[in-house]
Amino acid sequence: MRLIFGLMVCCTLMACQSTVVDAKNTASIAEEVGFSAERLDRIAPVMQSYIDQGKLAGTLTLVAKDGKIAYLNAQGMQDKEAGTPMSEDTIFRIYSMSKPITAVAAMTLWEQGKFHMFDPIAKYLPEFTNMKVYVSGSGDDMVLEDAKSPIRIIDLFMHTSGLSYGFTGSEVDKLYQKLLSDPDALTPENFLANIASLPLNHQPGTAWNYSFSTDIIGALVEKLSGKRLGEYMQDTIFTPLGMKDTGFYVSADKVHRLTQIYTADRKTGQTIVMQNEPLGDYKSDPEIHSGGGGLVSTIQDYFTFAQMMLNGGEVNGVRILGRKTVEYMTSNHMPKNMLPYSPDAQGEGFGLAMSVTTDADMAGFMSSTGNFGWGGMASTYFRVDPKEKIVLISMAQFVPIGFHRYHDDFRNLVYQALVD
Repeated sequence: MRLIFGLMVCCTLMACQSTVVDAKNTASIAEEVGFSAERLDRIAPVMQSYIDQGKLAGTLTLVAKDGKIAYLNAQGMQDKEAGTPMSEDTIFRIYSMSKPITAVAAMTLWEQGKFHMFDPIAKYLPEFTNMKVYVSGSGDDMVLEDAKSPIRIIDLFMHTSGLSYGFTGSEVDKLYQKLLSDPDALTPENFLANIASLPLNHQPGTAWNYSFSTDIIGALVEKLSGKRLGEYMQDTIFTPLGMKDTGFYVSADKVHRLTQIYTADRKTGQTIVMQNEPLGDYKSDPEIHSGGGGLVSTIQDYFTFAQMMLNGGEVNGVRILGRKTVEYMTSNHMPKNMLPYSPDAQGEGFGLAMSVTTDADMAGFMSSTGNFGWGGMASTYFRVDPKEKIVLISMAQFVPIGFHRYHDDFRNLVYQALVD
C-alpha cells in the first residue's frame, strides 16, 4: 500500500541545454520589481552544475516578487532515460510540501469554528485517547508511562505530538518500522488505531519530532468535513484557485508529464532511478490520502498557492483564508526553550506545518525574519518572504532532500539578485 512503503523511504549526465521560459519578458519584470535580471541569470549555471555532475537529472526554478514571475527556468531532464526534457508544466511528487496545503484545508474549518487549537485530538478521533509515552528499554522490556497531557491539535500542526515517522533508530521508531513493514497494517479502517497504538516518543508538547502528525490533521479534515481529504481540497482550494494539476494522483492523460524520481546508489553514490518509489507510482487514487506527503503538483500550481499565502489568504480575486488566519499560521508557535526546533534549523521557529524564520542573522543563508516555507522528500522546496514580497520555488525529484543541497544555493542566488 502506497502510504506504508512511501514513508519508510527517507533515509553522470551529459550537460543539458537550459530553457528560460519567455526570458525577455521575465527579465523585464525582474527589473521592474527590483531584481537585477543579470544577477538572476546566475541561477542557471549553478543549477546546471548539479545536472552536469550527474547529481540531479533536472531542475525547475521560479522566482516571483510583488505577485509577478521574474524568473522561470527549466533545465535538464524530466526523465533522463526516456529523453524527456524538464518543462514548466512537469508534474512533481511534492511529498511534505503537501503539509502546508493540508494545514490550509484544516484552517478553513478552524475559521468556521469546527475545532479549537487546544482541543485534544481525541475529542474528534477517539483512537488517540489514553496515550502511552516511551521511558526506557526495548522490546518486551520497554517501559512506558501515561501521557501527562493529551495530544492537542496544535501539537499535530507543530510536530510536538510525540508521534513519529519511523525514520530513526530510536526504540519507538523501530516499532513504527515493524508496523509499516506489514502491507496490511495501515488501511483506511485501521490507520488511526494502529498509529495510536504505538507509544509516543516524548510527552506531548515538550519536543519537536517529525511525524505522521499532518496525516492525522488530514484525518481530522475528513472527519469534520464528511469528505475524503482530496475531495475537500479540490472543492475548497484547488478548484477555486485554478490549481488544475494538483491532487493525490495523476490522471492517465497527464502521466506523460510526471517526472521520473531518482536516488543515490548506496554503493557508488551515483544518481539512479529509484525503485519502489515513495507512495507508489501516483497513477491511481490511493486508499489513504496522505495529508503529510501524498500530493503531486506543478510549479505554477504551487506558486498560486504560495502567492495566496503571501497575499494573506487571497489571490486572483479568490479568498481562501482570512488575513489574520494566515498571520497565525505563519507565526512562530514554538516556545523559546525549544528553539531551534532542530539542530540544522538555526534561526528557525515553527508555525503551522512549516518553518518560520525567527532570526535571519542566525540562518545559514540569506533570509528575512518572518520568511516561511518547507520542502519535500524528493527535493522540492519553497519559501515565502512577506518582507520582500518574494516567492521562490525549486523543483527536482531526488530522494532524499538535502543529499544535494541545491535549494540552499538557489535561495542565496535569489536574494543576491535584489537591487532595489
